[in-house]
Amino acid sequence: MRLAVSLVPVLLATACALVSPVCAPSGHWVGAATLQIVPDPVPAARGVVLLGEAHDRDEDHRWQLVTIQRLYAANPALVLGFEMFPRADQPVLDRWIAGRLTEADFLSQADWTHVWGFPPALYMPIFRFARDHRIPMVALNVSRGLVHRVAQAGWAAVPVAAREGVGTPAAPPAAYRASLAAAMSGHGGAAMTPARLQHFVEAQSVWDRAMAEAIAARLPRQVVAIMGAGHLADRNGVPHQLQAMGVTEVTVFLPAHDLCAPPGPGYADAVFID
Repeated sequence: MRLAVSLVPVLLATACALVSPVCAPSGHWVGAATLQIVPDPVPAARGVVLLGEAHDRDEDHRWQLVTIQRLYAANPALVLGFEMFPRADQPVLDRWIAGRLTEADFLSQADWTHVWGFPPALYMPIFRFARDHRIPMVALNVSRGLVHRVAQAGWAAVPVAAREGVGTPAAPPAAYRASLAAAMSGHGGAAMTPARLQHFVEAQSVWDRAMAEAIAARLPRQVVAIMGAGHLADRNGVPHQLQAMGVTEVTVFLPAHDLCAPPGPGYADAVFID
């Protein structure tokens, strides 16, 4: 989700302006509570591993690829999940991994330009690595139409048959709801009504729940999933939905840059400064 991702840099930039910053060093893993360098956490990662991103940052995607390569070296049986693809694209991902599509065909059949829209070159190295090593790719998302419908009318207004198999999300934490309200306010929310805000929160929660369910469906195989940092920060979003489903072995890794104030101990299990 693009909206929530923008909040953390704004808050951190404000903090940096108030004090003489000691910024985290590039190329290192740091703790979210202190920004102190920590031992490499990748070898110890077990269960579900969630890798965040700012969708348009090439550095984030390079970090994701290296992390995936390292996790694959330790466990070749893992699967990769992607926010970038709705569930309807699963056959396309399967054909890609089987080597039956060219890159151009893959992007065309996935309707990449309309469904996701960010430059495919940011993601293709990861997709190629998956294909070259026959690592299953899992479409985690639902259609934008479903998310839009919930945002307009609320989850209860969507018939069960139109929910694309998604179950009712767990209620979001209060802090997550507050961050979503702030994000909505920053996108023309002056005329925001309580109903519109509630529908917006429900739409985000459905998005999170859909990805959590798709991840849980592949367990007990290790799932490494990539998605926007807003779905992961502070263990809200997808980690919260996974926990509500009884999936507790979840590791959250987030990338950052120009990080000059600790985002807080619950922000992520570790932060990589790219």
